[in-house]
Formats: sequence, C-alpha cells, structure tokens
Amino acid sequence: MPTPKLYQIIPNDVCLSCDVCCRFLEADSQLAPIFTEKEKQQAISHGADPTLFQLQSDGKSSQIKLKPYKHYYLCPFFDPKTNECTIYTYRPLDCQLYPFALMYNQDKTKVVLGVDMLCPFSETQYETTTFQQHLQLVINYIETEEISDMIAQTWSLIGEYQDTVKIFHTLNHNLQNATASPNP
Repeated sequence: MPTPKLYQIIPNDVCLSCDVCCRFLEADSQLAPIFTEKEKQQAISHGADPTLFQLQSDGKSSQIKLKPYKHYYLCPFFDPKTNECTIYTYRPLDCQLYPFALMYNQDKTKVVLGVDMLCPFSETQYETTTFQQHLQLVINYIETEEISDMIAQTWSLIGEYQDTVKIFHTLNHNLQNATASPNP
C-alpha cells in the first residue's frame, strides 16, 4: 500500500495570500523544487514541458528550471495571478513538505528536518499545540520506509543548511547514509 500524501497544515486562504512560496531571488536557486524521476514523469504526463527539468548529480532526480518574472524568478508551475500551483494535486514531495525542509545540519554530518521560519504561518504558529502535533506527523511520514528509502536514493532532495530553518528532528539511520553522498 503506497504511503498517502502529507496533508498541508497551512490553511488554503493563508497560502493564497502569501508572497513567499514558489518565488526565488536567483534563476539557479538551490531551493527550486526537486522532482524524483517518478514525480517528473507524472508532471510530464500531465503536460509539463520535459525541458523544464535539470538532472541532478544523484542521477535520480531533477530540479525544476525557474522562469523570470518581474524582478525575481518563479516555479513554472506557479500562477502569479492566482497564487496557485498548477500541479498541486501531483506536486513533488519537496513541495508537499513545505514549510518543512530536509537538509544537512550545519557541519553536514546529519540529515535533519526543520521548519522554514520565513513562512509567515510557521513563524506565527510554530509554538501552538496544533503545529507541534503536526511536526510529529511530518516526522512519522518522512521516516516511513517508502519515503525514507526514496530520499536516501534521491539524495538531491536533501538541501544545504539554511539558518532560517528551525531544526526540530534528526532523521533515522537510513537517511544518515545519504550524508556519505556528495552534495549536489
């Protein structure tokens, strides 16, 4: 039985009024979404242009190429007029996780899970009981065998350390093996 998708804790109206997600300062931002091969093929089967995907150094994932928009860059699946994702129902794990982030710790010895405090919802809700309970759901989800194996195999899903991300969990031993892989 496949692992169900992770539900989004941020209310839809909050997401649709935000100006943080899916926007990037650089065309080659390391924060642009990563797709596993399966996720990429699913996006392509729903009409995504195959040239939008750049193969990553793990050889098993691709990062989306961002498109210029005004004075910054957008995910090509983001509609700035509606603030909606055009592939929301089949968006990649990398996007499903947000505002949570998989990354190496500061000295690159462990794989950790954190919450991006640049997300306005995270910033205001982090200390609430509901948010804290959701953190445990995220941990449980990431540490399912299916998801942790996928991450270990496609280690480009593990981002570089970001000081705006508040670490709340060190991941299981299976994912710690990904630290031996060279960073993309």
